[in-house]
Amino acid sequence: MVIGIVMLLLIVISSIFAPFITTQDPLLVKPALRLQASSQEHLFGTDFWGRDILSRVIYGGRSSLVIGLASIGIALIIGVSFGILAGYYPYAKTTYLIIWITDILMAFPTIILGAFVGIMFGPGLFNTIVAIAIAFIPRFIRLARGNTLSVKEDIYIVAAKSIGMSDLRIIRIHLLPNIISPVIVMAAIWTSAAITIEVALSFLGLGVKPPTPSWGTVLQDNLRIFVIQPVAVVWPCLALAWTVQALNLIGDRFRDFLDPKMR
Repeated sequence: MVIGIVMLLLIVISSIFAPFITTQDPLLVKPALRLQASSQEHLFGTDFWGRDILSRVIYGGRSSLVIGLASIGIALIIGVSFGILAGYYPYAKTTYLIIWITDILMAFPTIILGAFVGIMFGPGLFNTIVAIAIAFIPRFIRLARGNTLSVKEDIYIVAAKSIGMSDLRIIRIHLLPNIISPVIVMAAIWTSAAITIEVALSFLGLGVKPPTPSWGTVLQDNLRIFVIQPVAVVWPCLALAWTVQALNLIGDRFRDFLDPKMR
């Protein structure tokens, strides 16, 4: 997990302190410097519009990380809330509605659902966060509901009910702490999936609006010069692969640490 945390910290720190790492403006167009190869001034070269590729990759990490973390955070809060509600009251009318909507949304692949929502809301940073969050909410609902159904029958929950403890207090004190471990593990793993979906949506023009850099828009811009400068496509892909691998390492280690059977 230490390796994954170090890898993730390198991406996060480079994104936060981007102005101190690179002096190039990622939005500044310099037609005279278009399609430059790697040099001391432009380490990764320049794109079709003469913009510095290194600065666009570093600044693009801000958009991709913010979208990935924010969308999963929103999906976690909403999904776990509805999942606990559906699991704790399995025969309520609202539970049947939650399950019905969840089953419909789960029928679509995550990226297709995200693209569909993105088409409805349009491109943009906030709209992309909403689109990806909606795509992951049903997955958190199903995860939280399954764990709630398992935990709610344990003896300490039955004992708490027998002494007249309120449902809200049982959920807050006894239920939530005992189902949150697998949720945290999957949140770490699904964050990497959310970042990948953001890159795909931005590449398709459904995510971050150009010229704002994100790894998806940088990949889209550089793909047009692939024949002339193929290495330009590699840099955003490496940044994405690095981040996804870091999050997967952290998620796998969390699973091993939090699951007694894996220990």
